Amino acid sequence: MHVLFLAPDTHIYNHGFLRGLKSLGAKVSAIGMTGKDRLSPEAKALLDGYRGCDRMLEVDALQRAAKELATPSFDRIETIDEPLVEPAAALRERLGVPGLPLRTAQLCRDKVRMKEFLREHNIPCAQSAAIANEQEAHAFAEREGYPLIVKPIAGFGSLSTFRVGNQQELEAALKKLKPRAGHPIAIEEFIEGHEGFFDTLCDTQGVRYDFAAHYFPGCLEAAQQRWISPQIAVTNRIDLASYRELRDMAHRVVEALGIRNSATHMEWFFGPKGLKFSEIGARPAGEKIWDMYGVANELDIYREWALGITGQPGEKPPNRRFAAGSVQIRPNQDGTFTGHRGVEAALQRCGEAIYEKSIPAAGSPTKGLDKGWLINTWFRLRHENYDTLRELMTLLGETVKSDAR
Repeated sequence: MHVLFLAPDTHIYNHGFLRGLKSLGAKVSAIGMTGKDRLSPEAKALLDGYRGCDRMLEVDALQRAAKELATPSFDRIETIDEPLVEPAAALRERLGVPGLPLRTAQLCRDKVRMKEFLREHNIPCAQSAAIANEQEAHAFAEREGYPLIVKPIAGFGSLSTFRVGNQQELEAALKKLKPRAGHPIAIEEFIEGHEGFFDTLCDTQGVRYDFAAHYFPGCLEAAQQRWISPQIAVTNRIDLASYRELRDMAHRVVEALGIRNSATHMEWFFGPKGLKFSEIGARPAGEKIWDMYGVANELDIYREWALGITGQPGEKPPNRRFAAGSVQIRPNQDGTFTGHRGVEAALQRCGEAIYEKSIPAAGSPTKGLDKGWLINTWFRLRHENYDTLRELMTLLGETVKSDAR
């Protein structure tokens, strides 16, 4: 089997998916944004062929690069990078390669069309619209009321996402996002409640494996408050009746969109208005989340991904033995780390539950909070009891302090 992988080296996370393909004996070629001389040694060792392309969002440029690698022709074209999901699907269509179709990829990228489509399939979603000017934004606000969310139509995570509670805040957000004809933005009803995500690995029949996780607090609040030590908690209680409604909704979303041989990452809310779908991406979750699924379920998650997307039977289903979690400790300000407090006491208390961590040395530069979850100081844990896992993450967030100047 010959697999073309787009963007093999944007993060060390990508290498796990390359390893999964190689473990099946596949030939793996890749197109990336840099020249071959700038690839990491880890990526070079996993690739059988490579071409650089400085216009990866343009299908014509991708096709030219792919033509140089297509010996033999490709059996699959894959990516885990959100902006490349649609170009990858367009390239599949041009080259006649099976996989996620372009129409589905477009729906998964366009948040407004996605919600319109799923509402037609009786999936509960927030009210939303695409707006190209201030007048359309105010008309939506008058119709639906505040608070509202405004964000890019094809954005990624909570980047450039604004919660607005009145007309002045809406106008301030519009000035930053600059909607215009030909470049609309999304505006939608704000859904109050708890936030989480639901991920799947789909094969030729639909959902093969699924995983549920929770944010504490929600992404938007976590992004705006430096003092918060945000947590992600992957539950091992997904088979309980309390998750049945969530699982059912997620599986119905996958079926409505016709997603096959792909990973998915779906955000959801649960609050006074009940369970609501937020959005879905036809790709694995970012931030090395799939590492957590592997650790929690004692399986080679990347090999299982490769088996699923290539249409081969799974080898080891999730055993749900552990819950897994990630907690980030933010520095008190941007600048340079001067040290950490409370680390020894926290490590003593958490013991072997911590399986991975990053504690930057004094003198290291801090990174902006908009760069993600696995930056600055962070810990990853696993525990057989979900409640204990949450307690340990909270203890870390309250005990460890990260100082900078």
